[in-house]
Amino acid sequence: MTEQNTDTSNTPSDDFAQQAEEASVGLIAEFWDFLRYNKKWWLTPIILVLLVIAALAIWGGSAVAPFIYPGL
Repeated sequence: MTEQNTDTSNTPSDDFAQQAEEASVGLIAEFWDFLRYNKKWWLTPIILVLLVIAALAIWGGSAVAPFIYPGL
């Protein structure tokens, strides 16, 4: 008869548990890995523009607003 492999170190549940115990890498590092492995470089300018718009919206309601909108 054939010999069955009883090694369970590579089962999906063990892989999942091992990855769950690892430290998280952070949002920026995870996004960078996504761009690098999936070749989605066209997303970079879109994300940068959205971040700039969000920063302007946040700063528009603060003490920085007079420096953003001079002459209004």
